[in-house]
Amino acid sequence: MSGAFWSVGECMLELRPQSQGTLAHAAAGDSYNTAVYLKRLAPDMPVRYVSALGDDAMSSLIRDHMRDERIDDSLIDIRAGGTAGLYAIATDANGERRFTYWRAQSAARSMLSAAHLAQLGAQLAECRVLLLTGITLAILDDERRAALLSLAAQVRTAGGWVALDNNYRPALWDVATAREWMRRAAQVCTHALFSFDDEVLLHGDRSPAEALGRIAAIGVPEVVLKLGADGCLIGGTAARAAQPVHVPALTVRAVDTTAAGDSFNAGYLAQRLRGASSIKAAEFGCAVAAAVVTHPGAIIPAAALPSLNTEP
Repeated sequence: MSGAFWSVGECMLELRPQSQGTLAHAAAGDSYNTAVYLKRLAPDMPVRYVSALGDDAMSSLIRDHMRDERIDDSLIDIRAGGTAGLYAIATDANGERRFTYWRAQSAARSMLSAAHLAQLGAQLAECRVLLLTGITLAILDDERRAALLSLAAQVRTAGGWVALDNNYRPALWDVATAREWMRRAAQVCTHALFSFDDEVLLHGDRSPAEALGRIAAIGVPEVVLKLGADGCLIGGTAARAAQPVHVPALTVRAVDTTAAGDSFNAGYLAQRLRGASSIKAAEFGCAVAAAVVTHPGAIIPAAALPSLNTEP
């Protein structure tokens, strides 16, 4: 696993209820969750987080959490007077969660300034995998979106991987804009790790096969369509099988589905990086996600994760 894993996005401070009416805090966000689980599963691989934070107390707490997880924060642009985003979780009896966000003034929206891009460009040669998500793109303006996809294209041209998770959030951008920029992002990615539910929201797909075919038609070499409790489908232009391959999920009782897809991404990519087939990687990704949803919060105890040290 030579090279580094760069995860680009917004890391926020998470608040979740505890017993006796108290609140616990943690750092979280889709791209951050994947970075944490990737680092835990592949501890020898450098993992760096790319974003912007403020100089406020919440931003300091987030960076403390990153360092505790051995996530390198040197590629985070610290904005004077800026603040971090914040969200709270409420979970129902079935483990499904509702989020309330305070992120409109998040410093992450100002990442990829000219100076920040120069810093990233100077170190881009080390990037083995660049991860970005629909949320990453949604919080940026068009100029920054284009700059991010330019970085992604450079990584791919140099032989690296560009992993894209769709993570569509209607509250963050309109449908037309989301469709256009997700299409552009898919054109430069090597690994599309998409949720079918999000594709239904964004494109109105009537079946997983329809969604998978549309994504593959863009030219994405490797596509994993996540189906929640039904596992995932594997396809893409590089797929060896003529038909999509279904990988079932593990049957567990969900406590909290936060970060299920994010943790799947980490398990999948960690196995692919060590040479496992896409099917074996998907099986492991499902095992990681199954462990995560049986615990509260986005980041679960490290000891609860399955081990990567099995033969692919």
